[in-house]
Amino acid sequence: MKNTNDIERLSQKVKRLHTLIEVNEVISSSLEIDTILENVMTISKKVMNADASSLMRIDEKTNELIYQVAQGSVGEKLKKVVRLKMGQGIAGTVAEDGKPLLLEDAYTHPKFFRGNDEQTGYRTKSMITVPLKVGNRVTGVAQVINRLDGKPFDQDDLELFISLSSMAAIALENAKMHMQILDKQRLVKDMEFARTVQESFLPQQAPDVKSYRFSAHYTPALEVGGDFYDFIYLDQNRTGIVIGDVSGKGVPAALYMAKLGSDMRTLAFTERVPADALMKLNDLLAGRSRRGMFATLLYIELDATTGIMTLSNAGHLPPIIKKADGSLVKLETAGGAPLGMLPGMKLFQEEAKLEPGDTVVLYTDGIVEAMNAKEELYGYERFEELLKKSGSGPGVLKDAIIADVNRFTGLSPQHDDMTLVCFGAAK
Repeated sequence: MKNTNDIERLSQKVKRLHTLIEVNEVISSSLEIDTILENVMTISKKVMNADASSLMRIDEKTNELIYQVAQGSVGEKLKKVVRLKMGQGIAGTVAEDGKPLLLEDAYTHPKFFRGNDEQTGYRTKSMITVPLKVGNRVTGVAQVINRLDGKPFDQDDLELFISLSSMAAIALENAKMHMQILDKQRLVKDMEFARTVQESFLPQQAPDVKSYRFSAHYTPALEVGGDFYDFIYLDQNRTGIVIGDVSGKGVPAALYMAKLGSDMRTLAFTERVPADALMKLNDLLAGRSRRGMFATLLYIELDATTGIMTLSNAGHLPPIIKKADGSLVKLETAGGAPLGMLPGMKLFQEEAKLEPGDTVVLYTDGIVEAMNAKEELYGYERFEELLKKSGSGPGVLKDAIIADVNRFTGLSPQHDDMTLVCFGAAK
């Protein structure tokens, strides 16, 4: 027969097994990290028959240990005043070494830091400190201090607390991952909203200009982008047509684009010629330039009564006119540097007359620099060849270009924003 000590020991193990099951249920019941860890340490304190328990996590920004949970008579004081560096004190040593530590008398250990006791008036005697690990990575430490029966903690206590702490580490990591997922979901929703807002800045319909047709396409590489275009009704005869490309991608480019587009609209009304509008816009952008951002921009004023378009180009790709006879004319005379780089920059302009059946093609580099799975560029040669062989008319030409670029890139990810504006005189 088993003696009384063996039966008591076995009974104690069964009790502790039930405790582990209880802790597992606590962990599975919620993803609220503060609630879970508080409950885990409450159970640990109770089953370990300890006067105090605590859990410290590593602050990844400072690489310091800070209290997540501190239970006992001086717990709240500790949470307010204590931050430990790695290697400092018992907790810092265990966090740095990644090995558990059982102390029968804490004051005999050279690394024990008495400052906490002196600040709080508490007397630490026996303690167990265990690293919280995910794989080989230490994420924090857990401690129990002073058995209520006055005895020092023993090896059985250490084994149980290691098991409890490993479960706390899993809870901490699961909650952290859950928060990361929630943050990502919030970010996705925010970006979807940002895309909706950005799209509201773009023209919602083509301009209604007698004897002219307009068609446009815009697809950002990310949720939001730096490409933009606009149609500006100047008066009953004149229409402003804008296409641009801000350096970079994503939110910074989108914000820069939104302000740029607003400024361009204002200057289109206050300046009588495109070159003057772009030169003033350049000075505005250069004056508030941040992080080296700049933009290419092409601005055209179309006079519907004469068919004459006056254009100024700040570093943007030159417009191409597909003539009624199928030939191509590239307008390169009015080229200049991008906006926002140098204040006081001089820009020029040129004129071209549209005949019935002519179509103007404006585009960003996301079209000609579209890349396939072999990392080959769509390129100007392929682009111009398509323009020559495609049908006429803004809508037909736009659809043909987008379809051919998509056919070329296949399933390859889009590397840059793609914007296309086509307009022309009806036959």
